[in-house]
Amino acid sequence: MIIGVNRVICVAIVLTLVLLSRRVPERWRGLWLLALGVLLGQSVEASGWQTGWDAHAISQGILYLLLPPLALEMAFRLPLRRLTRIWPYLVPQALLSFFAAVTALALALYWGIDHWGFPWLSALVAGVLLAATDPGHCIALLGQRRQLLTWLEGEGALVDALALTLLVTLWSLESTEQWSSGAGLTMLGWTLLGTGAGTLLGLGLWRLLRAWDWQAPLWLLWGWWVYLATELWLGGAGLAALLLAVLVLRRRPGVAAPTLTYGPVLAEALVVLLGFTLTWSMFSERYWAMGLGILAAWGARWLSLLPWVVLPGLPMRASDRRLWLLAPSRGPITLALVLALPTELPAWWTVQSIAFGVILFDLVCLRTWLSLHLARAPR
Repeated sequence: MIIGVNRVICVAIVLTLVLLSRRVPERWRGLWLLALGVLLGQSVEASGWQTGWDAHAISQGILYLLLPPLALEMAFRLPLRRLTRIWPYLVPQALLSFFAAVTALALALYWGIDHWGFPWLSALVAGVLLAATDPGHCIALLGQRRQLLTWLEGEGALVDALALTLLVTLWSLESTEQWSSGAGLTMLGWTLLGTGAGTLLGLGLWRLLRAWDWQAPLWLLWGWWVYLATELWLGGAGLAALLLAVLVLRRRPGVAAPTLTYGPVLAEALVVLLGFTLTWSMFSERYWAMGLGILAAWGARWLSLLPWVVLPGLPMRASDRRLWLLAPSRGPITLALVLALPTELPAWWTVQSIAFGVILFDLVCLRTWLSLHLARAPR
């Protein structure tokens, strides 16, 4: 009973800090929230207060409570009309860049760490996590760059759905040797089948209740059930199923996008949670892995995007192409996936430490640089 109450109090404290920080300027808010999270975490540790949120509880809470509303808002935020004009370029770019980044990251981490306690499965999971793109942390900064923002949102939606599908499959494996026996491909097939079934379930549920007044609370409840049913009962990727169902419904006449305004609050709460979960031992014991992850993630992103940046005819301005290379590519959904990492994964703490290092680099360095650069750049 006490543990449950402490969990609620902890959530209330985080949300209160986020709402009180809304007056902090946008360019510095990420750093401010991160510092608040670190201060909160150190205060809890020094006081010995039992929050009830251990690694497993945080993983389950993020996976089943925070990811569904974040995915729902992302799906409704997509500018479909503008994406329709660029999809012949966007889809191959997103897919090829994602798989190139996953390959480069997994190889760099596996060979760079070179330890029996960090198997190839862990390297693949880390590669998928770090290759997932999400512009959530730079949407407010890129508001005037609609062309670039549209591209980043489309790339993020496609890649995040694919990344979670692969992660669901990888998390169910005991080792990558199962791929050679065909078990891994079988699991991937079942994951895709479960994702498709979840999409059909969402469409069927909407059709059954289409006469209701579909405002934001009902959409949110619908999204949660589609996500939870796909993840827990159908064995699919809930984020992908929810995204596909929303995209199909948005094509139907009469389906109006709800006004969803909770996304920024949840994204900023995740930044506080990131600071809360940081420990000194991560930096003192895994600094080399974090540094390797930052170099590998930055290099993989550059190498996977460079052929497209110089591609003639790409529907993107030259100034936006340069920003594309340097814009933070890990947002709230990527952070949520990292925090939801199952503790049963081999070397999960090392994988999480690497991902935290890369996300911190994005927040502290790339996002700060982007905000200062855009403040000086002509509109």
